[in-house]
Amino acid sequence: MPWCPVCKNEYKEGILRCADCNVDLVEQLTEEKKAIYFGELKKLKTIDAFLKENGIESGNITFEQEEQVYELSVLESDQKKAVRILGIFLREEEKNADKHIEDENQEEAQTEKKEREPAAVYVDKKYKADEYKTSAYTLFFVGILGIVFLVCMGLDLLPIFNLGTSTKIMMYVVLGTLFVVFLGFGIYSMKAYKKILAESLEEESLIKKVEEYLNKTVTKETIKTSLNKKEIENENPEDMYFEITAMIEAEMKKAFPDLEEALLAKLTEDHYTRLYE
Repeated sequence: MPWCPVCKNEYKEGILRCADCNVDLVEQLTEEKKAIYFGELKKLKTIDAFLKENGIESGNITFEQEEQVYELSVLESDQKKAVRILGIFLREEEKNADKHIEDENQEEAQTEKKEREPAAVYVDKKYKADEYKTSAYTLFFVGILGIVFLVCMGLDLLPIFNLGTSTKIMMYVVLGTLFVVFLGFGIYSMKAYKKILAESLEEESLIKKVEEYLNKTVTKETIKTSLNKKEIENENPEDMYFEITAMIEAEMKKAFPDLEEALLAKLTEDHYTRLYE
């Protein structure tokens, strides 16, 4: 059946011209394409792929010379559906953009919080062990001295106290309990001292190994070579400090992944000091 290419009306067989448009009829209409979106080529390709996933196969990307911009077109018969799908795509894109901004803000907030938090402070285990040892001896001394005092009172070796029987019993119970508690804490402190002392010996051995490793692998020469590879030159002293300490820390983590953060920070600072101060 013939068609008018202008008004799109269908005619009976044998009619050759359109009565309204006065143009020759054609056997088949050629469907035109309509532009639905303009923008960057990369984004248009993404939109076109999304349209194809949703059944619109007629998408075509061209470059508009007059406007100097890329445009995405579809067949006129697909236009309404394509515009509806395009709206869904743009809404999802906007949601993702908002979520990305929110995630970035949360990440920045977490980073700021982490920067505000005080870094872990290294405490020498040997020093900590000595503190437990001092506490243990003090508690033992007070506990034993208190028990001796109570025994002397029970044997009436301290006549300065003239107390009634019930008062004495109450005092023996209260003070006796207190002095026994002192002895108990003294025993606990002594056990903690021995445990931490053993840990301090292991830590000293570990520190020695780490320092020997750093002295061999992280030298001024290796640091300079690494900075040259990264093309870092003429940085201010503060930036250079952070760059170099980051290298030292990374090298230690690679060789000794189980190092505690506080000890890691101490050894990093110590090695930097040995190299540059």
